[in-house]
Amino acid sequence: MEEPELRVGGWEKQGGRKWVKRLFSLTVVVFLGTILLGPNAVDYRPAYVSSDSLYFPTTWNGPFDIQYSKEFNGHLKISSISYEASDSKSGKMAVISISSLIDLSNLNTKAISTQSIVVEKVESKAMLEGVNLKSGTGKILNTEFIENHGVYANVYQWDANVTDSANFFLGNGIGSEILVKAYSWTIEKQSLNFNNGSDLSQLQSQTIICIVFGIDNNAIEQATEMIGNIKI
Repeated sequence: MEEPELRVGGWEKQGGRKWVKRLFSLTVVVFLGTILLGPNAVDYRPAYVSSDSLYFPTTWNGPFDIQYSKEFNGHLKISSISYEASDSKSGKMAVISISSLIDLSNLNTKAISTQSIVVEKVESKAMLEGVNLKSGTGKILNTEFIENHGVYANVYQWDANVTDSANFFLGNGIGSEILVKAYSWTIEKQSLNFNNGSDLSQLQSQTIICIVFGIDNNAIEQATEMIGNIKI
């Protein structure tokens, strides 16, 4: 069965239309978030690789490049943490955690969807890494079970090349092949029950996006094993 093509571009390559879509997305998120509790109820909840992993912190190092940001007026609070192979050339992974009051997996519209968010994050990380995603190579693969959270992750894949603006991967040579995979899943929000000590953070949904850059399948497989040991 032919795998569906994943368009590389999304909002970033749609010219003026991207602002209309982002404005509509912002309106949807702000409206629904305000009705519930608003951005003050959303907390940062960084996702990280635990030391239970077979490869971390042995053949992979980190965390690096820890960043926090907000989108849509604070209704989405995002943390990003990077890990890299200890040989300083074979693989790198970004673990992105998005906290929101709205279950992003249910926002399946033309303006905003989990897929469009994943594509945007992958494009952004690829640009920072100096890696060029090959147009037309984006695919949506089968799901993979994340036992640690008891959920199935959607898996995406691109072919890419190292450019002269690369840093980590530059030692592999300009034009070298890079495989890019992204894993995305959402942890369902819990019901609020003050009698058992629950707090407002249980109202949050958590969307995890793991972006892996690898020079070969070995690096990809190591990163995939680490993804299975992610904790929040």
